[in-house]
Amino acid sequence: MDFFFLPSWVVVVLVVAVLTIIYLHYSWDNRRKFGLPGPTPLPLLGHMVDLMKNGLCDFDLNVTKTYGNTVALSSGMFFNFLGDIMITDPEMLKEVMVKQASVFTDRNTDPDIEISPVDKSVFAVRGEQWKQMRSTLTPTFSSGKLRHMEAMILKCANTLIENLKKKAKAGESFDNKIWGWFTMDVICTTAFGVEVDSLNNPNHPFVKNAEKANNISLADPVVFLMFFAPRLVKKLSPILRHVPGFRGVLGSFQFFGETTKALLDVRKQAQEGHYNDFLQLMLTAHTMSTSDLGDDEKEVAKWKKKALTTDEIAGNGIIFFIAGFGTANDTLGFTTYLLATHPEIQQRLIQEIDDVLQGAEPTYDTVSKLGYLEQVLNESMRLYPVGIRVDRVANQDTTVNGLFIPKGTAVAIPIYAIHMDPEKYPDPEKFDPERFTPEEKAKRNPYWYMPFGVGPRNCIGMRLALLEMKIIIVKVLQNFTLKTCAETQVPLVLSKSNPMKPEKPIILKVEERFV
Repeated sequence: MDFFFLPSWVVVVLVVAVLTIIYLHYSWDNRRKFGLPGPTPLPLLGHMVDLMKNGLCDFDLNVTKTYGNTVALSSGMFFNFLGDIMITDPEMLKEVMVKQASVFTDRNTDPDIEISPVDKSVFAVRGEQWKQMRSTLTPTFSSGKLRHMEAMILKCANTLIENLKKKAKAGESFDNKIWGWFTMDVICTTAFGVEVDSLNNPNHPFVKNAEKANNISLADPVVFLMFFAPRLVKKLSPILRHVPGFRGVLGSFQFFGETTKALLDVRKQAQEGHYNDFLQLMLTAHTMSTSDLGDDEKEVAKWKKKALTTDEIAGNGIIFFIAGFGTANDTLGFTTYLLATHPEIQQRLIQEIDDVLQGAEPTYDTVSKLGYLEQVLNESMRLYPVGIRVDRVANQDTTVNGLFIPKGTAVAIPIYAIHMDPEKYPDPEKFDPERFTPEEKAKRNPYWYMPFGVGPRNCIGMRLALLEMKIIIVKVLQNFTLKTCAETQVPLVLSKSNPMKPEKPIILKVEERFV
C-alpha cells in the first residue's frame, strides 16, 4: 500500500528517520537530564546556530545572563566542546576547580582525535599521566628559574625598544604584530636557546607558523569541522591534508614538533655545554629541587614524577611555542591599546615606574614592586582574558552543591562571562584598574577573576607570561608614551569568528619621552 504516492518502504524509512531525530533531540537535551534551565537546542544542531551567529563570548554572556549561574548546554550530534553544564556560582567553581580537583582533573578533549605529539603534552594528557607530568614540569617555572631568564627577556625587550625608536623618529605607526614578534623571540630564547630576532625577521618560519596556529577562525570551514566534527575530520584527514586551511593548522603543529625534536637531538648528542632554557629543564625536570616554589606549587610537585619521553617533550614544546605566543602577544596588544586610549592611567603608571626603578633595568624583583602595573594588567586581562573559558570533565560520579554530576560530564567555566558580569564588576566594559587595589580585591570573591584558570590545572606558564609582559611594558614606558592615531579603531571591536582577537589590527604610535 502506497501513502501519498510513496512506496511503503520509503514511508517506513521516513517514519524511522523522523522518530530517530525526535529521540536523539530529547536524549541530547541536557535540560531534562540535569533538571536545569538552559537555551533550547535545535534538533541535531544543538546550539550551533546561536554560536555561529553571536560568537563564543556573546553566547556565554547571553546564556549566563538569561539562565543564571548553573545552566544546561546541549551540543546535539557534534563534538561536545561547549560542555554539558555551565557554572558561574563561586561555591561550585571552588568545588570543581579546587576541592574536587582530583575528580575534575581532565579537560574536555577527546583523546581519540587529538593530534600527535600535542596529545602527549601537559595540556592534553589525562588522569594519573597528567598528575605525573604536571608534577615533573612545575619546578621549571619556579621563581629561581625565572630569575635566570631575566637577561634573555631584557635582550629581546631592548631589540623591540630600538625598533620602536625608529618608528618614533619616522612618525610611523605599528600594529599589534610587533608584540607577537617580541613574544616569539622570548619563547625561542627562554624555551629553546634559539635566537630568531623576529622583530627584524618577521617572515621567519617560527613567526609564520605561530601566527597560523593562533589565527584560527570558526569562519574557516576546515577549522569549523575540526571543532564541531573532529571524528569526521580524522577519518577524512588523508583528503583534508591537501586542503590549504587544514594543511596550515596541522603544518604549524608539525613544524614546532619537529623543531623541538631536532633541538632535543642536538642536546643529547652534545658532550658538554650548559643550557639555561626550558628544553634543558624538561630534560632534567624529574630531578629538580622544589625549594623555591610557592605552597600551592609545592603541593603539586609532591605528586609522583617521571622523566619525560621525546614525544612528551615535543608535545610540550609545541604548547610552549603556540600558547606562549598567543597569551602574551594578545594581552600586550590589548594592554597597550587601553593605555593609549586612557592617557591619565598611562601617566600614573609611568610615574610609578620612574619612582620605583629610577631609570634602572626591570628585573624579576623590581617589577614585583610595581603595584599599579599589576592593577593595570589585571584589569586588562579581566576585559580581554585570552582564555575565555575553561572546562573540566568528571572522572567519576560526584555531587557538587547538591547537583548530581555523572562520570563523563563536561563542566564549562565561562571566564569571559564571569569577568563581564555587571553584578560582579559594575560598568564592566569600563577600563578601571582601581578594581584591583588590595582593598577591592579583598571584597571580591576570588573565583570572579580567573585569567589563567584556578587550581592544580591552571596555566603552568602563568608566571613566565606575567614576567615578560611586565618587563616589556616597563621598558616601553621608560622610553615612550603610547598614542592612538588615525588608524586606531576606537572603540575596539572583537571578532566573532575568532574569539578574543580584535576585528581589525590594533594600530598605535609612540612618542619618545626623552629626545
